[in-house]
Order: sequence, then structure tokens, then C-alpha cells
Amino acid sequence: MLISVVVPVYNEEQFLRACLDAVFGQDEPVHEVIVVDNGSTDGTLAVLGEYAGRVTLLHEPRQGVQHARNTGLGAAGGDVIGRIDGDTRLSPGWSRAVRETFADPVVQAATGPVAYYDVALARLIDGGDALFRRVWGGDSLDWLLGANMAIRATAWRRVRPALCADADVHEDIDLGIHLHGEGSATVFAAGMRAGTSARRIANRFGDYRAYVLMTEQTYRRHPGRPRPHAYARAWLTGRVQLLLFPSLRLAYALAQPRPWATLRGGGGRKNPMRPGR
Repeated sequence: MLISVVVPVYNEEQFLRACLDAVFGQDEPVHEVIVVDNGSTDGTLAVLGEYAGRVTLLHEPRQGVQHARNTGLGAAGGDVIGRIDGDTRLSPGWSRAVRETFADPVVQAATGPVAYYDVALARLIDGGDALFRRVWGGDSLDWLLGANMAIRATAWRRVRPALCADADVHEDIDLGIHLHGEGSATVFAAGMRAGTSARRIANRFGDYRAYVLMTEQTYRRHPGRPRPHAYARAWLTGRVQLLLFPSLRLAYALAQPRPWATLRGGGGRKNPMRPGR
């Protein structure tokens, strides 16, 4: 089973080395690594130059992670295509877990758990996150997590024409909704472990709120396609996230070199699906 890994990136100079080193550090090597630059203006391309000959670099001029994702997955040559973020750090056994998961021919896509590596009280926060994802689970999911997911190449080609292309939906959840709507089995694979940054919580409340509420907006855009209770589930989860915002922001700040400056600032990752963000 050949596994491709696709990484859409926009201004990921700070995180990209750790991300790529983890991909190349897999116990079972992957077939190819494709990085799709979405118009970075920092040192991202310089970092990628250090991996020349090991990474396939593509450029997507249309700003938005949905466009970069589509370009990368469309170019992938593997039987299964992993899709991660520029701040993802895959566990060494991730590729083996992908192969084990997709050995079941019924499985068309899979997503795995994430642990936040840059927050205080990480075990508590990771446990709460995992609890919500289990509540969101079932025999076949109607969502995917872009930081840690994989899809069968045949399923990608089948569902690609139906996907939403605008900036007002979460592209990973949109993909999961369309897969679920066509009856494709999407599973939660506990062995597909990865780390990710909690940097979105460094945003000011208004930016974070807009990001969180996009989840229920994505479900609202697809009436009748996901599970009947999907919108209510997204609504409830979003309100819990917003209520926890002060505590989560504090936990993130305490793990940074300059906690007070982090609390006062608004420099967290903005929604990358919107032009200029």
C-alpha cells in the first residue's frame, strides 16, 4: 500500500521543519511527500529548500487551504493519501496505523487523535478533546480532522467534484460530510496519532469565535446530507469551546516564552481559508 502525504502550507516557517522531520521519521516510510505552498511570504520556501529532492513542492496561487488541498491530493500517486497541516507532528507509527486501518477494504477515509504540544495542562486538554471526538464518533463519521487524516485515492477522485470551494466552510468537515453522504465509511483510527499546535487559541475572541462557528455553518450548508443530529452536535460543541476560551487561552499562554505578551496580543493563526489570512 503506497501512502502519499500532502501538506498545504501558508507561512509555516516556524513549524514546518518539525512537521517534515516527523513525516520522514516514520517507522514505515511513506511513498511521497507533497507540500503545496499557498503564497507564503515568510521563510517557508527557504525551509523547503532544505528538503530538496525529498519533497515535491507545488504552488497554488488561489488563496485558501481548500484550493491547496485539492492541488496536493490531485497530484498524489499513492493508494492512500494522508493530509496534514504544517504544524502537525506525526507519531512514528502513523504510517503503519494507516496501512492497518486501510487494510479493511470497506474503509474509505480515516482520521486520528491529536495531542496539543504547546499548552499547559496538556493531558487535561487532550483528554477533553478526545472525549468530544468520541462523542462525535460512531460506525462511520460525517467529519474529518485536517490536521490528521487519510483518504483512499479512489474515494478522493469520486467525491472531489462535489466538494464546496468557498471560504465559508471548514474544508475538512465538508469533505467528511460528502463522503458520509455518498455512503463511504469514514472511521476514527486510534493508532493514527499526531501532535498539533493550539495556536488558534492565541487569537482574540472575535477571530476565534468566527473560526469555531464555521463548524455549524458547514453542517447548515448541507441539509439532509450528514446525520440528523449533526447540526445540534456542532452547535453544542461550539458553545462549549467558546465558554472555555479564557481558560484555553491562558493554558496556551503559560506554555509560551512570553506568557503575558501572548495574552495581550492577537497573533494566533487566523482562518487560512480566507484570502490574506
